[in-house]
Order: sequence, then structure tokens, then C-alpha cells
Amino acid sequence: MLTWYMNVGDAKFGPALEKYGRMSVPIRASSNEMPWPQVVDSSLEEFLREGLGRAARFVADRIDLCELLSASEDVRRGNLYAWLPVANYPARLVQSLVLVRDIGAPALESQIRARLEQGPIRLSNGRSMDVLESAKGWASRYSSALGFDIPV
Repeated sequence: MLTWYMNVGDAKFGPALEKYGRMSVPIRASSNEMPWPQVVDSSLEEFLREGLGRAARFVADRIDLCELLSASEDVRRGNLYAWLPVANYPARLVQSLVLVRDIGAPALESQIRARLEQGPIRLSNGRSMDVLESAKGWASRYSSALGFDIPV
């Protein structure tokens, strides 16, 4: 079977965070597979255009990327979605803080800071994770990679 997914991220900070998966969100489709093509034909072209072509436009701009990174669960748009596992939520919140501060959007930064202080979250394995405590660890790692402090 042929499947695809696309990571869409920030060109400014992404390369410095390559060790941590960059600063991006993975875009997937609800129906994301087709039999392996034997020839390049219109069905393959349509599969790629409707999938990869639309996925490339899933994230509108840096503000939208910020909002996606700070989402607590998958974000759906049509038959595409940003896959946002709860386990990496604190790390994504720190990434969104870095991005929102670079953009200069204080209202969005306030929303992200409130999410950092929401208390523990339940992971898929049933355990809980303290969002703020985990985010502080990620802020330290990202600070080293980016070369500046990230107050959380």
C-alpha cells in the first residue's frame, strides 16, 4: 500500500530543533492509503494532489502553527488532521511559546501560558503527567538548542 503524511513546520526555528523532531505538526488524512501503483496514472495523481497537495496548505501561517502546536488534541480540517498526541503536549506548548513570542501575539501567549498551568493531564497509558513540570524540562532542552532562555 502507498501511504503518506507531511510535517509542516516553522522554517526559522525548526532546523535548530531537528534533534527534537523540529517545530512542526504531522498532517495526515483520514483515508490515507491506496494500492501500490503499477503505473503513474490519474488515480495516483489525484491521490497525491488531494493528499499531499492539500496537506501543504493545512497550516495557514505562523499564528496557525502556534495554535496547532498548542492544541491538546488532534485538529481536523475536512478529511485532513494534524496528529497531536497528548504525550508531547507539554513540548508542543513550549514550542508554541517560542513561536508566539517571536511573532509578538500577547493575547495568544496568555492563552498558551494558561494551558501550561492547567494541571496534570491523563496519558493514553492511564498515567498522568504534570504539564508545567514537563514543559520546564522541554524549555531547558530547547533553550540549549536555540541559544536563548525560554521562560515558562
